[in-house]
This record gives sequence, structure tokens and C-alpha cells, in this order.
Amino acid sequence: MKGQIFLHPIWYTLLTEEHKTMALFAKGIPFSKKVMTPKLDPIDTPLPKRVILPLKQYIGEPSQPVVTKGDKVTTGQLIAAAPTDTSLPLYATIAGTVKDITDYNDYKGTPTPSIIIEGDGTDTWIEPPTKKEEKEISSYAPTEIVKRIHAAGLITTQLVPVPLATDLVPIDQPKTHLIGGQRITKKIDTLVITALDREPFLGVNRYLAGIHNKELADGIAALKMITGALYIRFVVDAHYPPATQLKDLVAADEEETTTLISLNGRRFPIGLAIPVIKAALGREVPLPYGHPRDVGVALYDMTTAIAVGKAVSTQLPQVDSLITVGGGAMPKGGIVTVRIGTPIGDVIESLGGFSTPPAKIIIGGPMTGMAHYDLTTPITKETDGLFALTHDEIQLSGDYRQCINCGLCVKVCPVNLLPGVLSLYCAKDRFDMAEADGLFQCIECGCCDYVCPSRRPMVHLFRHAKHQLMAP
Repeated sequence: MKGQIFLHPIWYTLLTEEHKTMALFAKGIPFSKKVMTPKLDPIDTPLPKRVILPLKQYIGEPSQPVVTKGDKVTTGQLIAAAPTDTSLPLYATIAGTVKDITDYNDYKGTPTPSIIIEGDGTDTWIEPPTKKEEKEISSYAPTEIVKRIHAAGLITTQLVPVPLATDLVPIDQPKTHLIGGQRITKKIDTLVITALDREPFLGVNRYLAGIHNKELADGIAALKMITGALYIRFVVDAHYPPATQLKDLVAADEEETTTLISLNGRRFPIGLAIPVIKAALGREVPLPYGHPRDVGVALYDMTTAIAVGKAVSTQLPQVDSLITVGGGAMPKGGIVTVRIGTPIGDVIESLGGFSTPPAKIIIGGPMTGMAHYDLTTPITKETDGLFALTHDEIQLSGDYRQCINCGLCVKVCPVNLLPGVLSLYCAKDRFDMAEADGLFQCIECGCCDYVCPSRRPMVHLFRHAKHQLMAP
């Protein structure tokens, strides 16, 4: 089949796990062990005094407020409804008073209508719809599972987040079979649950794989039911022993359709969707507008699987998020549970403030995240990391130089583009030529930026060009 890579089974079985990764995913950047988050200890933080909740934290239509300025709200209360299938409901993440509904810059710097809540310090929860239900996932209808996932406000966790229910049951592409009157595009045969993070500097999925989560099995069962997958593949980092809970789930599968796959988690961007599918299964997602579904795969990480299990069994909305905190300017690093909408300055202050003046603050990971100057920027559902880097940890590009045609960006590009050529087009505002040469195939991993000796801000140029091309 066009777009897929198949290896001779005898030859493939003779390879070590490291060689399998290299054979199927030989590009990218190999990082050393020192870049991995050294400690994955959970860090507790106090309730924020204020939260800023953008009405859109995903690709789709924004939510519509159902509260007004001055209203009293409790944690978990609906404050914005979802008017369309491509929007999500929004819930109060702390108890308090609605201070304002106004435009506020999101983590991308885009002014977005947001609800601002001043907390009262009590964390009073709204009465949940039901108590935790001790039922087998198989007893639920698929439509009920999708409904609960949507009601919880869950999104996908890849670079371009969309409502999870929409990703599971796409509404804009025809063919194959129906769930609740909505069509699934292609029959999925494999459900991949990855314990790899988007980049080695992050560690939330690795942390969740190492602790027992009773919602994980429920989440996997629900995802398997919705996708119709026959096989489950856990992808883990070969540099760490497989987590006990994952080995137990494999052993509990009497049909022997669940297996573990170990990959080199230090080879960035192996944690992104397209590279991990290529390395783990030997299938290549067609670009620029391809989806894992196009090669019969449903891919979700540990964070998503656990969130699904919690949403189905408790019907509680998502009000907090796990993020990786690190960088030399932070007093300590680790895995932090933070309420959605908390300003990044409040998170840093709750950890003790900066240990030294930072040179750069990044929301997300150092490779794929966004640099910020405003400490009131809120943590949103898309956020998976917060890093405060020192001058020794960054390399300032200043006035970047002309491309010297060294080819290093071509050597590392995981989707086989010519980043240097694309950056020349984008720098000259020749966006049409960049699009013709594969601009929208770029997955914005940042490998080209990392190796460029001329310090050209290529990902910045690519993002700007895409924004210009997609502008109405």
C-alpha cells in the first residue's frame, strides 16, 4: 500500500529494539541522557487565587459563556457551553466570582475571549452528576462513551489539539462504519498507547506509566471500543524498564493482542505521532493532511487514556493538568498538578520563585514550546510543560545569517523536507512557493532550528507562513 513501509518479518525479528527504531526512524536528533527530566517526583501546589480560562483551547469553535460578570461559581460548574460539535464545554477550575469576560492572550499570543475567575480559597465543588460507577466499560454504549468524553472537555495532546470526541468520531470525513450516526473514515486495526512524551525534556507520560492508575484500564477499554481496534500496542522508552502496570495489562490479555514495544525515547521527535507510528509499526502517515487513521492506527498517550477512564467512570470534567516543570532558573523541577487557567507566574511563585533571573520562559517543551514574556499567560489544556531557562541553557540567534547550504537540516528532518529552502521562501514572503514545496508537511518539531549553524529561526518562519496562508 502506498505510504506504508513493510519489512520482511524474518529480517525484522533479528533486529534489536534500538536497531528497529533506527531502521524505521533514522532521522531526528539523538539526545543524551542528561536532557531527560532527572526527577519525576510529584509536586503539590496551592490553589491559584485567579484563573484565566480561554473559551477556545483547541482547534475548533469557541465555547459560549453561560455566566456573566459577578456570578458566583463553584469548581466543576459549567461556565461556557459547546454550541457545535467542534467546540467543547468549559468548566470553572476554582470556586469564586466571575471577575470579567474579555479578550486575553493565550499561550500562542493570540487574543482570545476568556473568562476570568477570582477564587474564594474554598475549592467548593459542584455536586457531580453521579457517584463513581462500578460498571464494566463494555456495558456502556459507544455513543454514551463519546458523550461523556465530550462532556468532560477532553482534547488530544499532540501539537495540533482538537476535541478528543471529534478525533475519535470524525464528523467531516465519509466512509466505512457508523457510530451513533457519525461515520468513521477507515477501519482501525491497532490502538497505540504511548508512554513517550513529545520531547525528551518532558516527563508526564513517563511518570504516569510508572505509577498505578485505576482509570488506565478503563480508558484503554473505552478507546478500543470506540476505535474498533483489534490490537493494542504500548510504546515505552527502551532506556527505562517497562512499568509494572503496563506489563500487568499485557499479561491480563487472554487473547494475546496486547504487546509492549520499546523505542529509543531520546531520539527526538520520536514522541510525536507520525515518527512514533513509523518507528513502532512501520507505517507512514501520508502528509500534509494525513491522520493516523489513514494507516489504520489510533494513537493516544497515557495522559489521554487515563483522562478518558476518569471521564467515563466519574463524569467529572477536567479541571487540572499535569505538567513538567524544569529549567535552571527554577528552584526545583518535576511533575506538577496545576489547575487549568493558572497564570504561569503563579505556578512559578508557588514553587518558590526564580532561583536566578531567567533568560527565556517556555510554555511547553524547549523544542516544541512557545517562548513567553508575560507571566500572566495562563496554563491551558494544551500545556504539557513550563521551563525557565538560564543564559547558559540557550543559544541566542540574534541577527541570523544566510543559509550556507550545509544540508544539516535536511539530514535531520523527520518528514524528508528541505527546511533551508522553505525558510528562504518564507523569509521573502513567497508563501505560495513554500506551500508548493511541502510547507504543510512540516510537523514543527524544531530539529532544523536545533542543528542550523546560521541560527535561522526556521520553525518561526514556517509558523508565520502557515498562519498567513490560512488567514481568511
